[in-house]
Amino acid sequence: MPKVLGYTPAWLARPNPGFDLFAPKTPSTPRNTNGTRQHEPACPRKTMATRDNTELFVAVGNEIRWADLTKLKEAHDGVAGMTSSRSRQLQSSAGTNPYRILKVPIHYPIQQLVMSPTGDYMAVATSHTVHVVVLPDATHLESDHVAPLKPKTFQVGPTAHVFELSPIASVLWHPLGYHGRCLVTITREGVVRLWEINRSDRSTFNEPSLSIDLLKLANATNDTENLSASKFGAPKGFSPDSFELEVASACFGDFPEQEGVHGWAPMTLWIAMVEGEVYALCPLLPQKWQLKESPGASTFLQTLATSINSYYADVHEDSEATTESRATAKKQLSWLSDIVYNESVREEPRYGDSIKVYSRPSSVPACPLLQGPFTLTPEVEEFELSDIIAFTLKTLSDGADDEPAEGVPATVLCLLTDTSQVLVCLDLEGIVGRWLPSSTKEYDLSDTPDHNFMVVEIIALTNGGEPVQNQSITPDVHTDFSFFVSLSNGIFYISLESWIRKLENELSEPEKEGAEFRSKLLFEGANTLVEKHVDNPPEEITSCVAIENGNIGYLLLTTMGGEPFAIVFDAPEDGLPEEEKKIEEFLAIEGPTPDVRPVYQAPKELYAPSQLTDVLDRVVPFRHKPSLKEEVRLSPANLELLMTVHKVLSQETHQLGLAVSDLFRRCERLQGEFREQISKTAQVTQRIDAVTGEDEEGSESGSHALNAKLEDRLDEVKARQEALNARYEAIRKKMVTASGPNLSEKESDWVEELQTMDRSLDQSAERLTDDQDGSTVPAWQRINKVKAAKDNLKVTVDKASKGDKGKQAPGGVKVPSHSRKQENEQIEALLQRETALVEAATNRLRSLGISIPSEG
Repeated sequence: MPKVLGYTPAWLARPNPGFDLFAPKTPSTPRNTNGTRQHEPACPRKTMATRDNTELFVAVGNEIRWADLTKLKEAHDGVAGMTSSRSRQLQSSAGTNPYRILKVPIHYPIQQLVMSPTGDYMAVATSHTVHVVVLPDATHLESDHVAPLKPKTFQVGPTAHVFELSPIASVLWHPLGYHGRCLVTITREGVVRLWEINRSDRSTFNEPSLSIDLLKLANATNDTENLSASKFGAPKGFSPDSFELEVASACFGDFPEQEGVHGWAPMTLWIAMVEGEVYALCPLLPQKWQLKESPGASTFLQTLATSINSYYADVHEDSEATTESRATAKKQLSWLSDIVYNESVREEPRYGDSIKVYSRPSSVPACPLLQGPFTLTPEVEEFELSDIIAFTLKTLSDGADDEPAEGVPATVLCLLTDTSQVLVCLDLEGIVGRWLPSSTKEYDLSDTPDHNFMVVEIIALTNGGEPVQNQSITPDVHTDFSFFVSLSNGIFYISLESWIRKLENELSEPEKEGAEFRSKLLFEGANTLVEKHVDNPPEEITSCVAIENGNIGYLLLTTMGGEPFAIVFDAPEDGLPEEEKKIEEFLAIEGPTPDVRPVYQAPKELYAPSQLTDVLDRVVPFRHKPSLKEEVRLSPANLELLMTVHKVLSQETHQLGLAVSDLFRRCERLQGEFREQISKTAQVTQRIDAVTGEDEEGSESGSHALNAKLEDRLDEVKARQEALNARYEAIRKKMVTASGPNLSEKESDWVEELQTMDRSLDQSAERLTDDQDGSTVPAWQRINKVKAAKDNLKVTVDKASKGDKGKQAPGGVKVPSHSRKQENEQIEALLQRETALVEAATNRLRSLGISIPSEG
């Protein structure tokens, strides 16, 4: 659980350069270039993106700003330690812009910024268009030039995402894309496109490598149908599915770099519909995909192969398996064979780990089956979805004797509704690869078994239950199974870490005995941590971004009314063992918790420029502007101009009055708080003086009186402690006599030895001890075996003695000396052991108060 250390740091506040990074552009009249109306945003605005957890890209209108947060903080810390004149001189010599502007040919307000996995590209999406920007190197931030940069920019789908009426719902980068260059776009009408972009081939930006129309896929019966998106201008018939398949958001299952991630997760695309339904496409792969040579990649392939092979074996051993299950298992095995037996290409990039490049299997169709809609258990009232996030459970279990690792493709889905509720759903069955049948005669899709999601918890973030716009989910960068929810009236932190880890351990090491009881306790005690970090902000909040860096710390950054707002967290230590954490919490001294509040920011009205000049330029014609410098004459034109200016000035002065009055009230409240703190400090001082005796006046020997008073209080405390100890000893003695004496370790071993001997003589006992691994051969069986061996040995000796009777020498049998010595040592050891046991029992009885006479 992250602890809030503070709010917006000084290097992001006005008038520091970090504040200007988020400042809105100068307001101007909106320009419409093509005569069409300005479209409203169709998805939550995600106007911030990070690279390497230090570089920040911010979209302000149709402008992209780029800055290094570490350098902004270091520059502020360096200037803060100097004098005011010297700091102003350095700021003026360093340039006017603390950031660089990326000038891109985009004319509409930017709605989404999505960074590629490698950090070389950034997808920029408006309401209807998508562009890919080739990001410049970070060394451009160190140069003294402040002119805007013009990076190379490509428009993705100039005929698909411009003329098409459907707006953009989500823009994602495929986790398995070759060199991180596979872009996935999803429109509101349910069209999924994969763009395998290449800078040297412009056709990759014009036509997608794979196009899927979810409306066609939902009604398809075999894989021979055309499932690609319709061309612009093609007639579209009415279908009720067009309303149910309106996309709200989408996300991939997980990333393959994390060890323990199941193989199906990174190639599973989860799609949340506005009407509250959830669908999945698995496997969704580009033509060329890659895996980094890392521990996560090895478990990725092992879990994938184990899951497919085990499913194939189970289906063919089950005589009651359906035709759909048999066909799916056969296609999965064929799909896996294409990956395993086709040679992969190993590449050594200039930076980073080596990769293995695979081709998409050709034995099955490229378009998977649309799985869903999934049933929620128990049922939930009707709702609409705004965003979705998926977490894959790391249920990896190592195989024995060089066997591949196993895992369960279980997933936790968190669905954000329009009424600010988060539905925590658990999918224990897991999503696996499925495809359409090859023909309608193979099997019917209605035979597909139902897939249920268990609703573990419903988290209500607000009490009103009214629909809220511009909601979004931001994953946490510090811990797994944690995320932030941005609403218009606040930011919430939600963590599933407390019970998800227990569930992972239960699934990775399954035990049938007591599984139902343990799972019931686990889900009944599944308490998700929810904290509200921003409550009722004065202006609307956009989506946030989490950053963790050694120089700037662990913070959450967002914008509020065109101004930066940050929350600084204290990152918990992950490597600290649980025992040490408990000891640290126990030894922690609980004092008064400080009231952490956001730093006061002056209202923007005190810094906003006056609009009077713009109004005069707009109202007064150019030919009449020279008359403004002359003497004022009474005329209808001048009267109208004065009235217009009066409206502007009255509105601005009114806003200034409200801002100043708010500042005055804050100053009065601050004075009141100071007075209250001073009075409380005075009360504490009086109590301290009363304890130490310094409140007594006129005492000649003040130091002696102070020592005497402290000694009297110390004596009282000691007497009270001795009384408590005496009561404790009396109660302890009563409890000892009431419950009886406890057996010592030797006595417990003696009792266990007696029980073992008793069972060894009982022919009905199955084992000697209560241990499951104890001996199963009682003593009476061993005695019978010894007697039988003795009889056989006697017969053998008699036969040998009769045969060698004539050769036997006169006299008795001679026993060797070493044998007699060994027998004497064994007898002495047994006597010492019995003596020790008798002495221990005697001492124990004497300590219990039983009188035993001593020998001699």
